[in-house]
Amino acid sequence: MEGPKIETAVPRRRYQIGDLSAVVLGDVASRDGHDYAFVMAFVPDGEQRPVLYVTSEWISPGAGEERVTIARVIAEGGERILGPDARWQDLELFVEDAMAMARRVMGLGQEEAMRLL
Repeated sequence: MEGPKIETAVPRRRYQIGDLSAVVLGDVASRDGHDYAFVMAFVPDGEQRPVLYVTSEWISPGAGEERVTIARVIAEGGERILGPDARWQDLELFVEDAMAMARRVMGLGQEEAMRLL
C-alpha cells in the first residue's frame, strides 16, 4: 500500500479505536504532489505501519474556481476518492467522517473512538 509521502507535519489529534491507534496530522508538507489539509493514519496496536489512510486534500477544479477539498481513502485493496465536500476543510468534521470511513473499511461496526490527545 502506497501512503502519503510526508516530509513534515504537526500531530493534531490521537485516538484509539478498537485495536487501532489513529493520528491526525495537519500542516502537512509532502513530496508526492498532493496538497493535504489533513492526513489520518490508522496503525494496528503493536505495529509500525499504517493499514489505512484517510486524507483531506485541496484541489482546484478549474481555472479561476475556488479550491475545494476531497477525501482519499487508501487501504490494501486500493484507494477511493470522495467529494468534493467542504466538511473536510474543518478538523472536527474531517475526523468525524474519517472515523466513519475507517469503521466501514476496517469492519469496526459501531466501535467508539477514544480521544487521547
